[in-house]
Amino acid sequence: MNNILLVIGNSGKISGGVKGFLACLLMLGLTVLQAHDVWAHASLIKSDPPRRATLSESPSKIQLWFNEEIETAYAAVSVVDMNDKVVSQAEPEKVIDDPKSIILPLPGLAAGVYKVQFRVLSIDGHVVDSNYSFRIKDSSQ
Repeated sequence: MNNILLVIGNSGKISGGVKGFLACLLMLGLTVLQAHDVWAHASLIKSDPPRRATLSESPSKIQLWFNEEIETAYAAVSVVDMNDKVVSQAEPEKVIDDPKSIILPLPGLAAGVYKVQFRVLSIDGHVVDSNYSFRIKDSSQ
């Protein structure tokens, strides 16, 4: 009982030091909860072609790998050229033996800079929307 009196005090009120400690504890708990939400999102961990790659020829496909499973049925992937014109016609495809990856078949692409745009839904319900670029160099260079 003496321990309770030390925390609460003789007047039955919580002391200022304890209030500060409890406030810090509450803020720490909220920070951990918010950080958990950030960690829960799927994120791109690898791509082929890689970010900022310079290729000597057109890739036949784009493949994206994420750190957690994604809902392929809700995935959107496109490739646009320097003028923001969509150059990919296919829909992203599920990789049968890897639920963390999707493939986008590509037509032959000319030399230039291209942007891969993707929007995926992770199995926990979070949407990830991002992009990256790669370049195909002119064969005469």
